[in-house]
Amino acid sequence: MEKQKKQRIKSRYDNKMQPQLRNAYIQGIQFYTPTVISATPLTGSTPVSLADMKKATITLYSGDLQVVFSMPILNLNEIADGTSPYVWDLPLLDNITISWVKSYIQFSAAPTGGTAISLGAYYQLPR
Repeated sequence: MEKQKKQRIKSRYDNKMQPQLRNAYIQGIQFYTPTVISATPLTGSTPVSLADMKKATITLYSGDLQVVFSMPILNLNEIADGTSPYVWDLPLLDNITISWVKSYIQFSAAPTGGTAISLGAYYQLPR
């Protein structure tokens, strides 16, 4: 009997290292929907579609401690553009230091459209 290889579809995306945020105290994170930006600021990549983002969650770590688990990514959108779901206020992160290499974004199914996710951070550097 021949084993069939299963095609693995990527549905978890680890964050790239953010050197400017390595020791920063994070106060909030903003998610930018594809209805707000047509290309990501750093790479010019096409953002993941809104339909796919409705299936995405974010998990954040501070050191080895998981501080946010499977929060819907759209809970981080406070831009009311008439198309995308949004919240009135972003969740406060209370000046935590995020371990970006351990944190990730998870999709319930692999995205079908664009390939990039754009997040902004409100932060303060240590003194």
